[in-house]
Amino acid sequence: MTWSSQKIDTVSDMSSLGPLGPAVLADRAYQAIKHAILSLELEPGSRLVERRLAEQFHISKSPVRDALHRLAGEGLVIQTPYAGVVVRRFSPDFVDELYELREVLEGMAVQLAVPRLTEADAAEAEASFQAAEAAMRANDNAGRGEAADRFHAILYRTAGNRPLQTALRGFSDQVRIISAVNWQLRDTRWESHRQHQAIMAAAVAGDAETASERMREHIRRGRIEYRTATEAQAEDSLVPAEP
Repeated sequence: MTWSSQKIDTVSDMSSLGPLGPAVLADRAYQAIKHAILSLELEPGSRLVERRLAEQFHISKSPVRDALHRLAGEGLVIQTPYAGVVVRRFSPDFVDELYELREVLEGMAVQLAVPRLTEADAAEAEASFQAAEAAMRANDNAGRGEAADRFHAILYRTAGNRPLQTALRGFSDQVRIISAVNWQLRDTRWESHRQHQAIMAAAVAGDAETASERMREHIRRGRIEYRTATEAQAEDSLVPAEP
């Protein structure tokens, strides 16, 4: 799926909002493009053309260019002299490295969070599970991704370690895209959901070691699934992934 076949409805009514400053317009464009990337409306490898985006949003190219620079800084798009701007593909090797780091950091976050969990935290996690199930029944992968983010964010926040939170949030969008690609190529949404529930069950029971190990195993499975699915896809399409 490429940009030429896309319409980002998130800000399709920009022209009716009245005069807005360049920074506001750039932020609106950034939010719309990012949402489309995270939901795979713009799939990895999609080419993003400033002129087309500007026409879609009824704005000049300058705020679109600023939005794309911001997305490049977050590692969601790649800017090259010849291909222009494309939505980033994540190679299996990169995902291996990222998920190895996730294992360590999220395992630590769970261990720190378990002694601090409150009934309100558990209720919030349960609400995220219900939202995830509703999204999956509706085949809403964007909603499923948002619900998964909410679950992980509870543990990040409750861990109470600000540098750890910053590190985990720094690559959370990349993780969300990788998860969405996993679900698209091999539907593991319900399996992943059950793993989340098992992690929280151990956490609520006060078993930090089990909860941490379940989180690590959850991440390891995601890494293996991504490599298996994307390598099979690459063999079919012969299209290389970005490093």
